[in-house]
Amino acid sequence: MHSKKKDIDISKFWCWNEHCRDYGKKNKGNIVPKEQYGEHGIWLLKCKTCGHCFSENHGTVFFHLKTPRNEVLRTLALFPEKCSIRGISRATGHDKNMVMKWINIAGQHCQEVNDYFLQDLELDRVQVDEIWSYIKKGAKHHRR
Repeated sequence: MHSKKKDIDISKFWCWNEHCRDYGKKNKGNIVPKEQYGEHGIWLLKCKTCGHCFSENHGTVFFHLKTPRNEVLRTLALFPEKCSIRGISRATGHDKNMVMKWINIAGQHCQEVNDYFLQDLELDRVQVDEIWSYIKKGAKHHRR
C-alpha cells in the first residue's frame, strides 16, 4: 500500500493539451487533482477547461519512472562526482543499465531545457570567454 500525499500545490501546473485555451498557463484555476495512482501516490491532474488529464510528473525527468523521486535524484547526484556507472550501481544497489537509463533521461531533459532557453544568443568570442572566466572564478571560490 502506498502512502498517499495529503496535498499538492497545483499552482505550478498547467494544461498540456495544445488545443486548450489555457494551454501552458499557470494559476488559471483550471487544474484540479483528480486521483492518485501507482505505488508512490503520483497525482493525476485534470484541466477543467478541456477535460485533459495528465500526471504530475509529465514533462519532468521522473515521467514514467517507478522508482521514488528522491532515490533517482540521490543516484544521479553521484554522477557529477566523477563516480563510474558501475560504482554508482554498487553504491546505490541499482542495476547499471537502470543507472544509464536515468542518466540518459536526465541528459535529454537538460538538453531540451538548454534548447528552449538558449536560443538566438548572438554572442561574440569575447563574451563567451568572459562567461567562462566568470564560471572558472566561481568554481575556484567554491573549492575553499
